[in-house]
Amino acid sequence: MKKILCIYRTIILGMMLILSSCTTYFQKAQSLVPLAGKHTVNLGHVTGSDSAWSILGLWMIGRPDTHEAISKALKNKNGDTLINVSGRETTLWFLLFSVTTVTVEGDAVKIKEIRK
Repeated sequence: MKKILCIYRTIILGMMLILSSCTTYFQKAQSLVPLAGKHTVNLGHVTGSDSAWSILGLWMIGRPDTHEAISKALKNKNGDTLINVSGRETTLWFLLFSVTTVTVEGDAVKIKEIRK
């Protein structure tokens, strides 16, 4: 009986170490660029993300970049900018490493030239 209890404790502790994570919402904006006086076409909802790995939570390989996440989101629908933008940073911790991901969501828009 003690052996089974020890195995369950080990499994529970292992799951706690393996499946730890944290999410932080870092921004919410109406638009990335001023759109006053410009005609826009809404292309729909898009999502983009960029990730980086970290060894022991101390040494990061690369850096998750918000601008790269925005570029990936805009590339999905070939948009010029984003409106109704929100972003979050999620970190997943594993036993010897962690993964940090920056995710940006919003509506892609195409800016049309107004001919006079």
